[in-house]
Amino acid sequence: TISEKGTSNGTISDANGNFKLKVAGASSVLVFQFIGFIDKEVTVGRETNFTITLAEEVKSLNEVVVVGYGTQKKRDLTGSIGSVSSKDIAYQPVPDAGQAIEGKLAGVQVITSGAPGSNSSIQIRGLGSINDSSPLLVVDGVPTPSGINYLNTLNPNDIATVDVLKDASSAAIYGSQGANGVILITTKKGVA
Repeated sequence: TISEKGTSNGTISDANGNFKLKVAGASSVLVFQFIGFIDKEVTVGRETNFTITLAEEVKSLNEVVVVGYGTQKKRDLTGSIGSVSSKDIAYQPVPDAGQAIEGKLAGVQVITSGAPGSNSSIQIRGLGSINDSSPLLVVDGVPTPSGINYLNTLNPNDIATVDVLKDASSAAIYGSQGANGVILITTKKGVA
C-alpha cells in the first residue's frame, strides 16, 4: 500500500508494483507498506517516478502462522496448536515418531504397549468418538488413510516438525476427518 503521510489519501500497487497517486505537493511524504517488510517513507519533491525496495522484517515473518486459507499473526491466533521440532526429537532413543512426541505436547496422550514393533495409540484431548478416536495424520500435506497408524513406520530422524491441531478452529480445513485432531508431519528436505 502507498499512502500520503498524515492523510487518508492512499492507493495500492498492481502486481508489478505500479501505482498512481495525486498528492498535495512537493513536501508530501509517501509511506510504502507491505506485510513482512519494514515501512519506507519517501519525500515526493520533484519526482514523478519512484523505484522503491523494501527490506524484510525478519522478526515479523517468524510470527506468521498459516491457517487454512490465509495467514494470521501468531499473537492473534486463537486455535490450539502444539509443535515439536526436529531438535526435540533427534536425541531421543525411540524407534518411531509416535514415541518421539510422547510427553512433548500438552493435551496429546501417547500410549505405547512397550512391545517391539507395536503401534502407538494417540488421543488428542481425550476420547473423541466411540468408534475411532485416532487423529488424522497428514504427512507433507498428504492425509493418510484412517484406521492405519503410519507413525510406526516413520523414522524420527527424517522428521523436521510435528504440529498438532487440537481444536475445531485449527482443524476446520480437514472437515470431519479432523474431528479427533490433526497431526501434521513435515519431513526434512534438502536446503541450500
